[in-house]
Amino acid sequence: MPTLAELPAPPEVKRGWPWTEETPFTVPGHRSNRLPRISVVTPSYNQASFLEETIRSVLLQGYPDMEYIIVDGGSTDGSIDIIRRYEKYLAVWVCEKDRGAADAIGKGFSQATGGVLAYLNSDDVYLPTSLESIAEAISDPAVDVVYGNMYWIDTHGKVMGEQRQTPFIPMGYLYGGSTLQQPATFWRKDLYIRCGEIDPSYRFVFDTDLFVRFALAGAKFKHVNRFVASFRIHPQSKSSNESDLCSQELQRLRQTYLPFPFDSIRASCVRGITTLQRTFWYTVQGDLLWLLGRIPDRIRARNAQATVGPRGRRL
Repeated sequence: MPTLAELPAPPEVKRGWPWTEETPFTVPGHRSNRLPRISVVTPSYNQASFLEETIRSVLLQGYPDMEYIIVDGGSTDGSIDIIRRYEKYLAVWVCEKDRGAADAIGKGFSQATGGVLAYLNSDDVYLPTSLESIAEAISDPAVDVVYGNMYWIDTHGKVMGEQRQTPFIPMGYLYGGSTLQQPATFWRKDLYIRCGEIDPSYRFVFDTDLFVRFALAGAKFKHVNRFVASFRIHPQSKSSNESDLCSQELQRLRQTYLPFPFDSIRASCVRGITTLQRTFWYTVQGDLLWLLGRIPDRIRARNAQATVGPRGRRL
């Protein structure tokens, strides 16, 4: 992976991670030899305002065995020029029309050679040493999926809120009692192939569809209790503009996979039990005060229009 000095110089107004800072790799040599190759895919389409920050946050991880793939859907806003500035550090990049983000991600994964996969949207950011932490956790052969905590950030990169996680509860996830944050989630390639790969027929919830199939397949999930990525909320993002489609796709997903109805009394009991379990874990992790501080946001979220972010309405 390149060093900070090897990358193109950042704009003068940009400071801090990942513009003027890089991540040192700290795993000793005898242990680093056992860490997996990680393949990261970025689907790109007309996000030039954020794309360079995304690219640098991947390339400056300092992780020695990472391949980075960018699949652009035919951007016309200068994104291609940005990609070309960094193309010598990319394993693969293509610019061609696709059927949406899921199709682009699937194309990228089909060319990936790593044993561990992830994707990072072109407006999101990895945090320093994230890949190292994920790699150490998933080097355990019993672990199939690793996920961490995540920040929500605004257009300018200011932190709007935090999503702290707890150990995975499969039934709780299936019935909406817990979440996985896609930018902070990584999985084994063999699990991905075994579960049928990403479904391009979904426009919005293809990540949830994939994680549901992982859970139903009995995958072993592991939580890394640190912040791994930042999810950007801005007016142009798909997550901010397509709540109706998201609701429709979630309904389709639930009808396809759930063993009993999402709106049933039994499902409400699952969500209630999951809330108690997660509260216990938050207490053990030392996050109880953070959890209590989230209550006002969750109350306000009941009537919110947005479906993402610290005050996003849950669907």
